[in-house]
Amino acid sequence: MTTGKEMIRHSINLLEYPLWFQDEKLASASEDGFIWKDIEGYIYRCGYKTPVKTDVIFLLYLLLQSQQADYTQVVTISRYQILHSCGLKMNSKSYERLADSLERWKMVGIKFSGSFYDGKAYQTINFGVIDSWEIDKVTKNLKVYFSPKFIEMMLGKGFFKYINFSEFKQLHSPLATRLYEILCKSFHGRDIWEIDAVKLAEKIPMKERYPAHIIPKIQTAVSRINQCTQTTFSITPRQISRGHTILAFQKTEQLKPVAIVDAIAEKTLIVPETPDVKALIELLPEPRRAQKTILEIVIGFYEMRGVSYVERNIRYTNKHAVKNYRHYLLKALRADYGLSMQEDEEARRRIQEEQIKKAAVVATRQTEEQRQRHLREEAQNRARAYIAGLSPEDQAAMHREALSTMDEKVRNMVDRNAPGAKIMLGLAMEKIAARRLEETATNRQPSLPTLETAA
Repeated sequence: MTTGKEMIRHSINLLEYPLWFQDEKLASASEDGFIWKDIEGYIYRCGYKTPVKTDVIFLLYLLLQSQQADYTQVVTISRYQILHSCGLKMNSKSYERLADSLERWKMVGIKFSGSFYDGKAYQTINFGVIDSWEIDKVTKNLKVYFSPKFIEMMLGKGFFKYINFSEFKQLHSPLATRLYEILCKSFHGRDIWEIDAVKLAEKIPMKERYPAHIIPKIQTAVSRINQCTQTTFSITPRQISRGHTILAFQKTEQLKPVAIVDAIAEKTLIVPETPDVKALIELLPEPRRAQKTILEIVIGFYEMRGVSYVERNIRYTNKHAVKNYRHYLLKALRADYGLSMQEDEEARRRIQEEQIKKAAVVATRQTEEQRQRHLREEAQNRARAYIAGLSPEDQAAMHREALSTMDEKVRNMVDRNAPGAKIMLGLAMEKIAARRLEETATNRQPSLPTLETAA
């Protein structure tokens, strides 16, 4: 039985496009570098040997450690722990293979040229996988520095899927493992998926080019996936024309999770004393928290799918179940009904955040406008007080100065005492008064010492 700690958050983009290659011969022939391009704009560059299944198992295990440490970019771990957890023998050859794998990932560069989907739009993006790695001379521990952008990509920005590490590493067949990745992505939110056999071979990629050669190998890979994982798929070939065959994949009724729950029911129920399980139980309606049949379902799916998966489906059930809570919860957990609700909630939250940001910008602008208006009013009041304090002679002189600053048309209006003339004259005089007040304030400021006076 797997646990929630074995569920790795994986970018759907990097399940769709190959992060590693299942062809061992291709890897052995690529020691001096390798470039693979997809017609949709995905470019994969490797300056050393091409990563294969062993390498992606190492990578996912390191990502699992990063994930458990809140997606840290630097992972420090013993090499023994990596080899043991990834199922390799403890010998010098395995240690050398781990070092070689890190070197492979360090030399990988990935570019999505207008084909990276973040749940909203397609973007162009370029990043590496591992920036560097080192072994401590004293502790012999390995320290791996992930590319910050790679960690960000694996988070998925709302466009991700959880991969079961235990299932992933026990598939053994590289083709079944790569197909497992593609099926995980392709059944994101659907139960039936169809694709042309040749196109699937290109997507994996496979060296086979004809349906007659491709289909038997895909069928064998599907059988292995069904044997080694908690998900069951059926595959039905449908020939359209010569050289053109559609493969229809269907995710069948998931009886395996129910079998796990039933197996738990035969034993004395032991509720794990972990913060995750306690948090999940607290999400249940209070009358349901002590019901053994409900707890069996929650714990069974928690150990199989992880805390986030169970949490969103409990929330979905709480919102939609009118009667028969247990049946509705089991149905939601089987089909992951909570995913769509979670995505909708995330979309609403993003909209609310944008609205709050816009409101803050408007409030800031209004505050600034009010401040500027207040400053203008204060300056106008000071100018009017200045004019009022002048002697009649000085006011007359300012009157003449104001007239001299006006263009001829406005000056003629003032001379004729036309409507609005007094206002225009007053504004011109206030402008002169404001300038004089500013000059007076500037002259009052202490001057900085020069070199001579400082000496």
